[in-house]
Amino acid sequence: MGKNDAKGVYLSFEEQRRLDIANQVIQGQLSMESASLLLKKSLRQTRRIVNAVKQRGVLGVKHGNTGRTPVNKTKDSLKRIILDLLRDEYFDFNLCHFIEQLEKDHGIKICHETLRIWAHREGLVKRAKKVNRRARPHKRRPRMPAAGMLLQLDGSEHAWFGPNHPSYSLIGGIDDATSICPHAEMFPAEDTLSVLATLKQIVENVGVPDVLYVDQAAHYGKRLNKICRMDWENHLTHVERAMNELGCQVIFAASPQAKGRIERMWDTFQDRLIPELRRNEIHTIPAANRYLKEQFVPDFNRRFSVSPVKKRSVYKPIPKQWQGRLDWVFCKREFRKVDLGECISWNGKTYLVANSYGLTLKRMTIEIRTTLDGRVQAYFAAREVSLCELGKTQAINLKAA
Repeated sequence: MGKNDAKGVYLSFEEQRRLDIANQVIQGQLSMESASLLLKKSLRQTRRIVNAVKQRGVLGVKHGNTGRTPVNKTKDSLKRIILDLLRDEYFDFNLCHFIEQLEKDHGIKICHETLRIWAHREGLVKRAKKVNRRARPHKRRPRMPAAGMLLQLDGSEHAWFGPNHPSYSLIGGIDDATSICPHAEMFPAEDTLSVLATLKQIVENVGVPDVLYVDQAAHYGKRLNKICRMDWENHLTHVERAMNELGCQVIFAASPQAKGRIERMWDTFQDRLIPELRRNEIHTIPAANRYLKEQFVPDFNRRFSVSPVKKRSVYKPIPKQWQGRLDWVFCKREFRKVDLGECISWNGKTYLVANSYGLTLKRMTIEIRTTLDGRVQAYFAAREVSLCELGKTQAINLKAA
């Protein structure tokens, strides 16, 4: 073997040392046993190295595949296609998300580590969000053992259609035991009606949870109400009242970290949903809600859900008295006192209160329920009464002339 055959071969420090010891054995300056001790290899391995140096010279200490193209190497043409997709169409996707979409939409499978190396070389890695404040450590709470024991509900106001569009509120829940999102829906704002609509859909989808865990936004309620108010039952929010009627207890978190599971879910949604909406050219709330229901939420549950400790779910069925009548549970309820003329004022109008039971309702308090779709019904003692509109309420000036 000529010197030129090994020209340009690079040897590491260990390979150079191995070559020197093998040459000493070949020249008779070192025994095979001594070489075995120096190389920290068996006699058989040492003999193999020495024989390889005899036959191939410097290349005898190199791996046999040195200089060969790996059989599993990705073709340069396919590599260019993948990087072009990441640069142009999926520029705002993280690498894990991009790999999933690459296989789902293009039928291309790629190793994460290979893609990571390529993307770093090309400067195509989506950076994590910067946290300006120092994170405070919080003790992690273990998951509930069974699905339905604790459902976390929250809303996230964000520019879901991109930075050049207004912010909307995405309201959804996550099961504490399984990390399954039973429902998520986008609204112009997070308020009482949007929260009630989301809860109604969750109850229809999976059933009634044992406990609903929420923050202390005004439409949910306050955790100190039971302590500070003797008549706290008369000051329940619409959310508390609706869930209590279905047999679900509402508890309130004292900090965002206390409901960290749903906060992390919103991080995932913001990281994945925004680029998917952009790529699918979705810019309206109805289209976004269809995509959430048909594509994104099912994919999220398949990708991120976990198995609970107990297989049996504890979600409860809807109580019999409310089956088929959930519209009248998840509704707004207001109370008005009937005057001596058996009339009430509501929403700036005067209504005559009438009933078919032969009762007089003077000085009585009636309940007015307004469903999410705008239907109105009045009740007295759980019985329906009718409202007849008389016209707009007129302000009377009683100031003496």
